[in-house]
Amino acid sequence: MKLSQILSQLLVEYADRPLPLSVLLNQVGSSGFGTISGILTMPMLIPLPIPLAGFSTLVGSGIIMAGCQLALGYEKPYLPQRIARIELSPAASQKILKNINRLLQPLERMSRHRFSRFSNSWWGSRITGVCLAWDALLMSLPLPIPLTNLIPAYTILFLAIGLLEFDGLFILIGYGMTMVTTIFFASIAGTIWQLASHWLQVLIKS
Repeated sequence: MKLSQILSQLLVEYADRPLPLSVLLNQVGSSGFGTISGILTMPMLIPLPIPLAGFSTLVGSGIIMAGCQLALGYEKPYLPQRIARIELSPAASQKILKNINRLLQPLERMSRHRFSRFSNSWWGSRITGVCLAWDALLMSLPLPIPLTNLIPAYTILFLAIGLLEFDGLFILIGYGMTMVTTIFFASIAGTIWQLASHWLQVLIKS
């Protein structure tokens, strides 16, 4: 089942009640990792205020766990109860799901089964799992800098769609976006290091 179809079902089922992430645990098998990674990263794709301190870190830790499990060869994902119990209010979940569906539908129309060596092979799954975990780690960093959540979140989305649709091209794009994301965060770290070194020298001289 496509991720947009899953979201459409959730829009109907949770129109007037909080949406718990525990519903993701019902999405098992070959699509489980893609489903969990795709839906967990949804709130990070839409600039909505979420009244929960450390939300990106909590959500990111769920994707990190799913990515690590995929990299280790698990057949089905598992989420700890603390993450599975997270709930979004009806108003927030409806707005998030509708906006994400507008984004997903054109992407899913472009995706199809191809480059199976990346989407079906055991080594491809392990590389994808490592990329998911790494991108989620970067997404969860509490940095007060624009795009530090969005860039890795969209990278995770491409990898998730690739897993759901068995689309090796989307997974390859996700690999490339992972490299770009890594370079982006490395440049931020380099800038912070230079600024810290500069101010340290100023303090020493003074």
